Amino acid sequence: MALNIQMPQLGLTMKEGLIAEWKKKVGQPVAKGDVIFSVENDKATVDVEAQGSGILAAITVEEMVTVPVGTVVGLIAAAGEKIEAETAKVQAAQPGKADAPAASAAPVAPVKAVPLADHRPSADPSAVPAATTPAKAAALQQKTPPADGFVLASPLARQTAEALGINLVEIRGTGPEGAVVGRDLLRAEPASLPAYEKPKVPEKAASEITQPLAEDGKVIRLSKIQMISAERLTESWKTIPQFTLYDEAEAEAILELAAEFKQKGEPVSLTVILAKLLAHAAAAHPLVNGSWLGEGKVMSYSKVNVNIAMDTPEGLVVPVLRDCGGRGFKALGADMKALAEKAKTKSLSPRDYEGGTITLSNLGMFGIKRFRAIVNPPQTAIIAVGAISERLAPGEEELESYRAIEYSITADHRVVEGAYAARFMATLKSLIEDPFLLLL
Repeated sequence: MALNIQMPQLGLTMKEGLIAEWKKKVGQPVAKGDVIFSVENDKATVDVEAQGSGILAAITVEEMVTVPVGTVVGLIAAAGEKIEAETAKVQAAQPGKADAPAASAAPVAPVKAVPLADHRPSADPSAVPAATTPAKAAALQQKTPPADGFVLASPLARQTAEALGINLVEIRGTGPEGAVVGRDLLRAEPASLPAYEKPKVPEKAASEITQPLAEDGKVIRLSKIQMISAERLTESWKTIPQFTLYDEAEAEAILELAAEFKQKGEPVSLTVILAKLLAHAAAAHPLVNGSWLGEGKVMSYSKVNVNIAMDTPEGLVVPVLRDCGGRGFKALGADMKALAEKAKTKSLSPRDYEGGTITLSNLGMFGIKRFRAIVNPPQTAIIAVGAISERLAPGEEELESYRAIEYSITADHRVVEGAYAARFMATLKSLIEDPFLLLL
């Protein structure tokens, strides 16, 4: 039986995605794990891997078409497998396919029977798909857009161009039919960027400026990951009423535990230990391990999957360390090591980002003692951990030193009230100061 290729959900909030490019052609062999197409949503472009092996027997959704999550976009079949009936069933279920003309009137052959279209741009200007609007057709036949300014571009490309102030007319598209896609903007020449304009200074404030503004400089282009992060953080700040609580705990016990694992050669870092402690605290206070659904509803998750903030040369990434409450330190440490290596080599998959329920950001290795993080939507809380530092406290005869760690919670106030967050922080403090309880 043919294997359906579906539009994946590349995040909790993703409802639909755009087929940016098919990496395989109908009739080509496909091995499990091969990249078969790329998807653009409002946040990124992601390669999608095949979930089975065989022949790419059909493409049921063309490039530059947006469809809901779960939509069947293609079929993988075994060599020689007859799939006409199954393909017809799939096509009939697709939106807007009921009145579509048959791909070919010729007899159908095994496997290669159902190519919907050749997705390469046609050399014949008249060969424009019937579904294309007159404005788009005119644009596809010209190197420059028509007078109305229409430029064929993906949704992500349009959003990115608007954010950066880039004129899409000046960008050469590499997508289907010459469409501008997200990757084209990242390769755009600096001339495509808006010209620098000296900020206008209000007349009343002009007398307060003692030095002239610098006239020289250069535009620094953010990486795609940084652009995505900027969009998500802006969304979070604008839409979520957030508050932050700070606390500190004695760190002697977790440092001792980390030293024991290191002595045994186990890859259990301080971040892994904190993630597991965080999971147990969240289990006792489930509202911090959930998602705001709106209309007074909150999804509280049974497992605690912790997004771990990682710094990379390309920007911030937040892969998921799964089931931190139900798995041991060693298993979590091995997974953390694998995720860190993937992040370093830019090989994180969509699966590595999916399913996070709460986020942990640790900047202690940079010497930052305390900081406020921003909630990662649709999650309800993020935990920020700072550096371990020396403290002094009254002893029996003299001042005694000890090591302490500062941490904070930033939470969605629609879901988590101040007192509730305070109780969570107290639970987390008790676990930090006595983590060996989890080993019993």
